[in-house]
Amino acid sequence: MQIRTRLTLQFTVLVSTIVLVSFFAIYFFTEQFTEQDFSRRLREKAITSAILLIKVQQIDTTLLKIIDRAKRDNLYRESIRVYDEVGKEIYFNGDTVKLGINAQLFDEVKAAGEKKLKHNEYTVTGIPFKDRGKEYVIIASAEDVNGFNRLVDLRRLLIALFIILIAIVSFSGWIYAGRALKPIKRIITDVQNISPQNLSQRLEESPHLDEMGKLILIFNGLLARIENAFQLQKLFVSNVSHELKNPLTNITSQLEVTLLNERDKEEYRETIESVLEDIKSLNHLSNSLLDLARLTRQSDSFTMSKVRLDEVLWETRENVIAIDPQYKIEVEILNMPEDETKLYVNGNPYLLRTAFQNLIENACKFSNDAKALITLTCQKDDLKVTVSDNGPGIEKKDLENVFQPFFRTDATSKVKGYGVGLSLSQRIISIHKGKIAIESTPGKGTSVNVVLSPS
Repeated sequence: MQIRTRLTLQFTVLVSTIVLVSFFAIYFFTEQFTEQDFSRRLREKAITSAILLIKVQQIDTTLLKIIDRAKRDNLYRESIRVYDEVGKEIYFNGDTVKLGINAQLFDEVKAAGEKKLKHNEYTVTGIPFKDRGKEYVIIASAEDVNGFNRLVDLRRLLIALFIILIAIVSFSGWIYAGRALKPIKRIITDVQNISPQNLSQRLEESPHLDEMGKLILIFNGLLARIENAFQLQKLFVSNVSHELKNPLTNITSQLEVTLLNERDKEEYRETIESVLEDIKSLNHLSNSLLDLARLTRQSDSFTMSKVRLDEVLWETRENVIAIDPQYKIEVEILNMPEDETKLYVNGNPYLLRTAFQNLIENACKFSNDAKALITLTCQKDDLKVTVSDNGPGIEKKDLENVFQPFFRTDATSKVKGYGVGLSLSQRIISIHKGKIAIESTPGKGTSVNVVLSPS
């Protein structure tokens, strides 16, 4: 069922319920008022007849009947009976009407006072009356034909009005539901026209910042992120292809040249060493890409434990120096806490070493003197690691892209590398719920700040 149909049905049911309850209330209170008004009129007529009969000596039963019949406001099938204190009927003006409840009602009125009841279609009222020390009982009954007919007419009118109103409400609900859903239909149409070939297309924004306007803004933001992801994917594929192509081309060309002529043993050795170096570069690149993909896909599947951060930094320093003995790495610890437990973080030792190794290697490679400075600052609520170099620095316009895979600045393009290390380090630090940021001044060097929370 479409939303428009559901909205129309819900709106119709809601309004119908409200109207139905209102009509029931109108009919109920009208019925109560009609019955009360008829009972009041019947009581007044009964008391008037009793006063004329008992208190006015010039009027007897015969004259009172003549007076009652001459009245223009007589009720339909009206009957008024007056009994003395022993139950003898002293007046009766309804020759053709007899109720079988008079004796019982007489006793109840004598015992409890005035009483009202319904007997079949009749309204019956029993009233005690006293005059000059004598007690009387008046029993009056009549049929409220006019009130019944008015209630019948009211029922018919309310039923007709209910049907008409429901028809109007249903039609109006259908129209307004269509108008309310018109922006959604436009959004559906616009979204259906968007494909991977035209991700730059955006939904037409609404001038009103209502729910639809906010939804359009959210969709446009989502489209922008999807477009950016597609562009990064294309760039990633292009960069991977380029980075793989260069060493493979070098390997192929070196082997082909070597096979053209017979070479001496030393030349074969040089060729093999050069090919081996290219293969190691390919192996390093493939491992980095696999680590990056694994971290992106399985960020919650790594075993975490308490790791002492200063020990991780010292171990990483030794690993980097083992890769290239020419690297100079200094480690400083500031504000060393008395409680050594504040040096522990909840993390994965291998991943943390990998992240800091990438940062330290970059600092050494891009530093003018192959030197990197590592500073561990023990702050009040966290641990801050800063890896600094005195290299060429990074331009401000390039800082926002340095964590993108394979991104390399013009100043670092001549240095051997693939541009994957920073992306991998950022992913590892985010897995450890830490923060990483880069500060750089062109010509003065770069500092990478990593903040982790102690366990």
